[in-house]
Formats: sequence, structure tokens, C-alpha cells
Amino acid sequence: MERHGKLVVLNPRGRPTGIFGRRLDAHSKPSDILDPVAQPSGDPKPISLAPRLAALNGKNLYLVDTGFAGSYEFMQEMQDWFHANMPTVKTHIRRKGGTMFTDDPELWAKIKSEGGDAVVLGVGG
Repeated sequence: MERHGKLVVLNPRGRPTGIFGRRLDAHSKPSDILDPVAQPSGDPKPISLAPRLAALNGKNLYLVDTGFAGSYEFMQEMQDWFHANMPTVKTHIRRKGGTMFTDDPELWAKIKSEGGDAVVLGVGG
């Protein structure tokens, strides 16, 4: 649903729960994602996807565990697949701080400073 030119996310009862593209801060509780009062306010900054790489050969790929149940094990499986099928791709598993719904600016800065070329932000299940 659009309201004032912005995409509005609705809860199961059809009530607005936030503007798409917003994120909670690192000190939020996991349940805050469902609480309209805890949603960030103000105009959201536009968020765009990173450009796609032409190839992964020789690149540093960071596999980021979000903290969702099974995420770390999934990242390990993905790392094993890359080792077996694309050994020129250097994979690094990292755990994101906070909850699965919060941002971790320190991790993103660290990955950037370590020469990260791409990130797979994963969940499990």
C-alpha cells in the first residue's frame, strides 16, 4: 500500500506498521519489529541494492549469520559448498550483533575495511 508516495507495510489486521526500508537500532528488542510505537520515525533514507558483481572468482565473500535459528549452520554449509565448487572464492563467516532485525554498522565497516567484495546475509530455518 502506498501512502504519500511511500510504501507502507501493513500488519495482519491491515494497520500500518512502518515504512518499508526502515530498520530498528541495535538496542531494540526483537518484539519491537511488531510494535508500531517502536518503529523509527521521520523520512527514511532511500536504500538501494549493491551492484551485482560480474564474477566471484578471487573475491572475498562474507557469509553473515543474522542470529536466526539455523543461520550459522546454513552459512557453514554454504562455505563448504564454495570450498568444494568454487575454491578461488575466499569465504569468511561472521556473526551479526544484535538481533536479526537490527542493524550492525560496526560489522559492515569491518567487512569493508577487510576488503569484502560481497556479502550473503542469511537466515536459516
